[in-house]
Amino acid sequence: MNESPTRTLDDEEEETNQTASLEPAPLLKRTIAFAMDFILIILILQLMAHFLPNFWDKHTQDEFKSLLQQATLLAQENQMDSEEMSRFIDQSGLSPETYEMLMAMVVWACFLPILYFFIGERFFFGKSLGKATFGLRTVRMDGTDLSPSPFRQFFRAAGKGLSALTLITPFLLPGLMNFLFCFLNRQRRCLHDMIGGTITIQEINKKEVS
Repeated sequence: MNESPTRTLDDEEEETNQTASLEPAPLLKRTIAFAMDFILIILILQLMAHFLPNFWDKHTQDEFKSLLQQATLLAQENQMDSEEMSRFIDQSGLSPETYEMLMAMVVWACFLPILYFFIGERFFFGKSLGKATFGLRTVRMDGTDLSPSPFRQFFRAAGKGLSALTLITPFLLPGLMNFLFCFLNRQRRCLHDMIGGTITIQEINKKEVS
């Protein structure tokens, strides 16, 4: 009857040793890998912005283009003010169809970066295209070779995807805080790693080991 607690303590000690042995991937490689992913996300968003308006009629497309042109004429400080931009949109007298297109753009712009990172986490063993290029991989902090649960993978992807999205908007501070957090801990974990219970490591080449 006393064996179970003993095994539990041994398991916890083994997990602690495994976690301690995880070496974070080189920061330079992670930065370049993220830069590659970031460029791909921008390309995906540009494709979305190019093809999505085709689901609406020409009048709606023209009205949307006119709205964008008017927005570029606003003072830079007003473009960075969310309340001012909301007021500008409300005063533009958009048709319901154009407003629908605008909301669809916003939703897809938020969703696509999350989807990009989630696909890598879930279906490619913790590797985005950038990570796979440099042999990097996201693994669980407990030192096992298992992937995090889909729930954790999604929220990790959400944190990373939305942080990446903010870097191409005037509101880049949350994204910067997420990624710069890795400088505050020895395991170089960003906030999205904390959410997912993960760490990014350099994958070992089995051929080299053998």
